[in-house]
Amino acid sequence: MTSEHVLAKVEADLRRGHVHPAMQRLASLNAAYPDDLELRARRAALYRQVGNVAEAGRWGFLTEDASAQEIAAFERSYPGAWQRVRLLTVTADPTDRLGPVAGARLGRLVEQAEREGPAPVTWTEAGPRPGESSSWQDDLGCLVAAVIGLVLVALTVVGLITVLRWAW
Repeated sequence: MTSEHVLAKVEADLRRGHVHPAMQRLASLNAAYPDDLELRARRAALYRQVGNVAEAGRWGFLTEDASAQEIAAFERSYPGAWQRVRLLTVTADPTDRLGPVAGARLGRLVEQAEREGPAPVTWTEAGPRPGESSSWQDDLGCLVAAVIGLVLVALTVVGLITVLRWAW
C-alpha cells in the first residue's frame, strides 16, 4: 500500500471523526518513513487537534510551526535530553532539511544531550547513538564484567574436573 493511499485513508477517517484509526495509520506510516518531515507535521497537527500537547511537541519538534508550549510539554514529559533525541525517531541527521527555527531547536537538544552524556551524539543508520566513549572510566565496567566472566568460567572448569575425578 502506498503512502498516498494510506494518507487518503487517514483523511477519510478524520472526515468520519475516527481519530484513533487515523492516528494508528499515521504512526505506521511514520515507522515506515521515519525521516519524512511532512508526515511528522501531519502527526503533530493531529495530536494538536485532539489536545495532546506533549505529543504535538514531540512530532512537531522538527517543524517550524511547533509552539513553545508544545515543546515545553514535550520536555516536561521526557526530561532527559538523550531520551528526547531518541524519541524523535529519525534515522539520519535531519539538520540540513530543517528550517532555521527547527534546526536551532535540534542543535540545542543535541548540545544538551552531549552535556548530559554518556558521549557525543553520533548519527548512524539506526538513528542517533552515543559516540565513542571518551574516558577510561567508561570502559572500566566492561573490563570488570569480562574479568568476572573469566573467573566464573575457570571455577566452572575446576568444579567439573573435581566432579569427574570423584565419579571415577
